[in-house]
Amino acid sequence: MQTPEIELGNCTVTTAVKFRKLVRGNEWHCTLHAEPDLLHPEQEGIFEAHAYQSNADIANKEHLRPGDRALMRGTLQQHTIALEDGATTIINHFYVTSLEVLSRSKRTSITAFEKEKTK
Repeated sequence: MQTPEIELGNCTVTTAVKFRKLVRGNEWHCTLHAEPDLLHPEQEGIFEAHAYQSNADIANKEHLRPGDRALMRGTLQQHTIALEDGATTIINHFYVTSLEVLSRSKRTSITAFEKEKTK
C-alpha cells in the first residue's frame, strides 16, 4: 500500500538544514513546525523533514534556514515510540517530494555580523 502524498502549507524551519553528499545518494534533513492556515486547518505539529537523492538536491537548492516558511509536499510516516515510564510518543517523519519557499527569515551578512560583534 502506497502512502498518499499530502501538503503541509505553513511550515517554519526550526533547525539548521543538514545536507550530506553520499555515494548511495544525497540526504537532506531539517525540523519543521507546521501551523494551521486557511487551506490546511487540521495540520499542526513538529515534523522531521527528510529528502533523498534527487529530492535532496532540489530541497538543498532552496537554501532554507531557521525561520524560513515553506509549503511542502510529500508523504508522512508516524512512528510510535514506547518510553521507559510506559508512555508513548509519536514522531512525524515527512518525506519531501517538492517544496516552495513562502518567506525568508532576515539574512544578515557575515560582514554585518562581524561589525556588530566588534562594537
